[in-house]
Order: sequence, then C-alpha cells, then structure tokens
Amino acid sequence: MNLFNSKIIIILLLIATLSVIDIFDDQILWLLDLKGNGPVEEIIDTASSSLIVMLIICALIIVNNIFYQLDKQEKQYRNLIELSPEAILIHRKGKILYTNGSGAKLLGISNSDEAINYNLMKFIHPDSIDHLRSLEKRIKSNEEVVLKHRFKVKRLDGTIFDVEFTSAKIEYGGQPAREVIVRDITIEKKREDEMKQLVYQDALTGLPNRRAFVDKMNQTLSEVKRDNAVLAVMFIDLDGFKQVNDTLGHEAGDLLLKQVSNRFKDCINKKDMVARLGGDEFVILLPDTHQDDCTLTAKRIIECLAFPILLSGKDVRVTPSIGIAVYPEDGQEAETLIKHADLAMYQAKRRGKNNYQMYKTGC
Repeated sequence: MNLFNSKIIIILLLIATLSVIDIFDDQILWLLDLKGNGPVEEIIDTASSSLIVMLIICALIIVNNIFYQLDKQEKQYRNLIELSPEAILIHRKGKILYTNGSGAKLLGISNSDEAINYNLMKFIHPDSIDHLRSLEKRIKSNEEVVLKHRFKVKRLDGTIFDVEFTSAKIEYGGQPAREVIVRDITIEKKREDEMKQLVYQDALTGLPNRRAFVDKMNQTLSEVKRDNAVLAVMFIDLDGFKQVNDTLGHEAGDLLLKQVSNRFKDCINKKDMVARLGGDEFVILLPDTHQDDCTLTAKRIIECLAFPILLSGKDVRVTPSIGIAVYPEDGQEAETLIKHADLAMYQAKRRGKNNYQMYKTGC
C-alpha cells in the first residue's frame, strides 16, 4: 500500500510539472531575456514539448504498473482464499455470491460455482433460525458490526454439525456485502459438552447435580422476580435407604438410586427439574407454580414410590420425606430456599416420614 501511495504522489508531481511548463514557458523566456529570439524559442518549445511527452509516457507507465500490481495482489489474495482450509463465503442478504472450495465442501456442494445463488437459510438448522434472525436485526441497525457466533447447520445431504462464524461488511462488485468465515467446531463442541456433562451431571443417576440445579434455580429466580411469579423447591430424602445399603450392599443401593431417579422424572412436568444433591438426597425445582401444584406433585412422588423396587430378587420399599419452600415468602435466594426446604423435610421425618411439609418459620 505504501508503494501504491508513492506512485500516486509521483503521478501528481508529474502532472504538476506539466502544468507549470505549459503555463510558465513564456515567462521563463522573458526572465532569460530570450523572448523574440526565434531559434532559442524554437529550441525551448521543442524541449518543452518533448519533456511533456516524456512525462506523459512516464505517467502512463506508472499507472500501468499500478494496475499490474493491484491485479497481482488481487490474484494472490484470491489464491489465499481458495487454498484456505477455512470456509469463506460472501453473501448479500443471505444469497451466496462467492465461496471458496472449503466453503462448498462444508455445505456439501460439489464445487464452489454450484454454491452461487444458494440462500444461506437453506443450511441453517431449525434450532438456530431464531438466533440468526436476531443477528440479522443487529446488522440492519449497524451494518459495520463484526459478528462472531455459533450455529447448528445442515449440509445438503442432511448431516447436522456445529460451526463458528465471523461475519463482517465488505464491498463486493461495488456493492455492500457480508464476508463470512466459517469453522467446523463439531468435535470441539462435543468435547465442551462432555466437559459440561462432567461438571453439571451426577455420574451415577445421570440427573443434574447440585451445581447445575443452583445455576438453573438462579436463572429461574431472575425470571420470576421480573415477572412477579412464584417458584417452589422440594427437598427429598429417602426413608429406608440406609437399610438397603447395609443389607444388600452398595451396588444394590446404587441401582435403587437409579430407579428412584427414573420414577422422579416420571412424576414431574417438563418445565420442572429434578437433581441429585448426593447420597439419597434429591431436589426438585417447580417454576411458575402455586401451593396447590406443589402438593399435587408431592403426592405423585409419594405414590410413585409406593410400589416396591426389585433388587437382587427382593422387593424393596423406600419412602420419601419431602420438604417444600416457596419463593418469595420462604426466601429470596437459591441457597436460602434449598436450606428452608431441607428444614421442612426434617419436619416431615419428625411427623412419621413418607409425607410432605411446607416450610414454616422456626420449623
């Protein structure tokens, strides 16, 4: 770019020199007291004309060289794009104008020419369409914005995979367009999900663990506070679980926890969340609920565990002691509500087990 600017400056200097010669050649003759001297005037006119021709030729050579360099740089840039392992696409309002070979391969198209005029929406997975719409609104409000996001997409053959893309405004064919650099992150995303599973999932039962439950509860609390809604937490402890471990062994106890977890999942609504805190302690999150809904859910849980569970050829029975705390009257924060539900659970144990109790101050 510095070379280009330097050549432009040289051309401007040449043009300025031509203008000076053309305008001031008579004044130069007067200054040198040569006006009226025919031979001298003829020599100067000839030299001036020759110099002008030479300067014009130099200017044309420089201009030609500039265009040659620009064309060379553009070809080099195109070669870099074509050979890039990352998918690079250019689109205008979703319509593909250009893609390199990696881009065509990523989309499941045989070559880059066939990708032209495809609409990008054809490759967006339904789960990511709403996200894409929100990004389109951002671009409309600020065309200069550079976006970096993740999407789930699908190839022409229906294969679904995850990508990360960076999108920026460019000029293409003299009109505004968007350049998109796309990277397949399917393997990376799978590893992230596996790590998240280790962090947020109970290894034995497959249920969310305490960390996942508290995170979800904090998120839900923010929503119910905003909407002036109600939220409830159930704390469940299994009556008789220790006896199973002591008589049948820990393997039987683990199998019991798995089967109880499945029964809990069958007892709750899709919007609810059951998690295992550890040992034989479970919690259930009931968002946007009321006391009547809580009691109905508690009764269903008691009924679900009323049937025996077959372990090592023996029918085993465990019962739930359930404590319930409700936002906002029983607490404003996740840990407070869990603690109060735990206290209510001990109240249920004191009242004979296999029942539920609502939290009361001082219980």
